[in-house]
Amino acid sequence: MKRKTRLIALCCVLAVTAGAAAGLSLYRERSEQIAESGEVVFELPVDEVTSLAWEYADSEGEAVSLAFTNDGGWTYGADAAFPVDSEAIYGLLDRFAALQAAFVIEDVEDYGQYGLEDPLCTIEIAAGDESYEIALGNYSELDYQRYVSLGDGRVYLVNDDPMEYYQVTLDDLMLDDAIPVFADVERVEFSGAESYTIERDEDGPSYRAGDVYYAPAGALDTDSVNGYVSYISSLALDAYYTYDATEADLAETGLDEPELSVTIDYPESSGEDAEILSFTIAFSRGAEDKLTDWNEVLEAMEAEESEEAAETAEPTDADAVAYLRVGGSRIIYEISYEDFKALMECSYDDLRHDGLFPADVEDIASLSVTLDGESYEFTTTAPEGEEEGADEARWYYDGGQIDFADVQAAISSLTVSRFAEDAATGAMEIGLSATLATGEEISLRLYRADGGSCLAYVGGESVGYVPRSQAVDLIEAVNAIVLG
Repeated sequence: MKRKTRLIALCCVLAVTAGAAAGLSLYRERSEQIAESGEVVFELPVDEVTSLAWEYADSEGEAVSLAFTNDGGWTYGADAAFPVDSEAIYGLLDRFAALQAAFVIEDVEDYGQYGLEDPLCTIEIAAGDESYEIALGNYSELDYQRYVSLGDGRVYLVNDDPMEYYQVTLDDLMLDDAIPVFADVERVEFSGAESYTIERDEDGPSYRAGDVYYAPAGALDTDSVNGYVSYISSLALDAYYTYDATEADLAETGLDEPELSVTIDYPESSGEDAEILSFTIAFSRGAEDKLTDWNEVLEAMEAEESEEAAETAEPTDADAVAYLRVGGSRIIYEISYEDFKALMECSYDDLRHDGLFPADVEDIASLSVTLDGESYEFTTTAPEGEEEGADEARWYYDGGQIDFADVQAAISSLTVSRFAEDAATGAMEIGLSATLATGEEISLRLYRADGGSCLAYVGGESVGYVPRSQAVDLIEAVNAIVLG
């Protein structure tokens, strides 16, 4: 009995060995059918393509089917109104303009082992009188390449994976509106929530050398104006409400009467003879949202951001959107409330200088300071018999040279925390009368408003409030000289 058992076991071993040998032989036979290539195995006449369609399953397993036709221009099969990005379509077709294969597998019998029995993506292309069907199978983890079938009985391994390009959504193939990159804009016109015009003037009346932009109320901060138009340039047009807007769509999104429209005149290129182009963009909340005053929305947003009120404030809708339209485009885009908030910050006060002193302190030639009822005179004019500073201005007080850097720094640091045209009711903390090197005179007065702020006057007119701590810094810098 034991001998019989041993014979059966031996037979089993021989059978397994024979099967392994046969499998190894088959493997070697199959291996001989895999040839290294590197050559172009398929060429597509891209310029002759009249249709392109493909189907794949998205990350959630849902089927995605897209089809486009070319009859003097690309159109989307399911909706002719869809604005097709022709460059994006040709970018897809270019994957097969000259397809190179790293390896070629001849005389394929089992397409299933390559994932080509039920392809991950099937692409159909018509060009001239020819039609092509391309199937994309599994991804070879060993070779890091995609299995591809061209319907010729072979399987190809390709380095440039077509799935990376064809696994796109309809949104990826939409021809979005273009927002220019603005530089040295000539003019910015606001209408709606703000209604005024910014003009560029290289020789404007500002005391600051760097000022080139002016509103009717005065000079603007160049960096602030450039920052605003650059923000518009950087807007991401990656979410749309509709690509075929009707009058009803415009009314629903509030863009029939936008809350803000901005027209920017800008040079097409650098150079004196560059053509000046004009670009218009409009923003708005939806019709229902506009029933709530924007200032109330701002207060709610600020309360939500405040750590102190975080637990008690009613949160705003994180998914709330506003809308954007470029010129007369039929596409309406969605933007966040944060973007909308930034775009609405375009008033004169938003874009003007927040530095209180309206000139560069380096341009001050003499300064008269009124403090506690006393006047003190500081000048860059050297006393008689003393040589003037050659490289930089030397400052003098009461006939002696002084270090004036702290006073200059304190003047430069005076910053308006809130613009206002209020009337002063408190006592004057400090007064300055500056004469610039060009001869212009600037007066500045700081009046106590409360324990934390001072009301500032420039040229006899109320401008706004500055932190009292900054006024104290200026007073201490002056006292360090006159009392030291």
